[in-house]
Amino acid sequence: MPKRKLSMTRKKMHILQISTGWILSLIVIIPFLIVLFNSVKTENESINMLLTPPVAVHLENFVTVWKIGSILKSYRNSLFVSVTPTLITMLSASMCSYVLVRKQTGINKFYYKLFAMGLMFPVSMVSVVKVSKMFGLYNSLPGLILVFSSLILPLTVFLYYGFIRAIPKEMDEAGIMDGANALQVFFRILFPMMKPVTSTVILLNFLNCWNDFMVPLYLLPDPDRSVILQQVYNFYGTFTASWNLVSVTIIYAVLPVVVVYFLGQKYIISGMTAGAIKG
Repeated sequence: MPKRKLSMTRKKMHILQISTGWILSLIVIIPFLIVLFNSVKTENESINMLLTPPVAVHLENFVTVWKIGSILKSYRNSLFVSVTPTLITMLSASMCSYVLVRKQTGINKFYYKLFAMGLMFPVSMVSVVKVSKMFGLYNSLPGLILVFSSLILPLTVFLYYGFIRAIPKEMDEAGIMDGANALQVFFRILFPMMKPVTSTVILLNFLNCWNDFMVPLYLLPDPDRSVILQQVYNFYGTFTASWNLVSVTIIYAVLPVVVVYFLGQKYIISGMTAGAIKG
């Protein structure tokens, strides 16, 4: 009798888990379907953004947005301001974390705490805009790259720090005994060993920069320098909104992210797990 009750309990828990999974999946799937359906509707059909299939499929919406919205130029801007900060922080954070781990001095521990605080405190965009204008970086892609680099640097240091702690110091000593200097030890011995966490850092930082809407909104008012997410405003205004074209723009913005995530999700999971365990 107790075994039967235990079996029933497990069955109920299994049903509950499946139901919860479906509910959470629908929370993500339904908004995506709304955007997908409305992207191929006419402007009048898409006014209320309903979850209903279109009467007729209007693929010309994608051509219209591509021409009017300067999608190709926005893709180039988004790619530039996403890849560049990712590479900058990958190199700087890995070297910084190596020094912080290997030299456990008081000042280095303080620096690590400062990086950790960067994960917790919000960013004041008013201050960022004022500083950008002060240094002549406002409304420029290099200025946006510097801001993105500073925003993603704390998390990058945190991930590298936890991973490097698990690498034995004997690896450094062996390289030094073979005549290698500090840079050679790092780039030839240690950095290749960081491939799991490096893959995670590249993917996470790229996705964070690509998906960020607020920072470019404040720092890039010039339409010629806009990133892909800002193109939504081309078809949305105070008095009118072409929701079908807005939906197409959202698909253009999300499509590269979906592709990158599906290609690299195993690296994200493995790298995060490795960093957590080895930290």
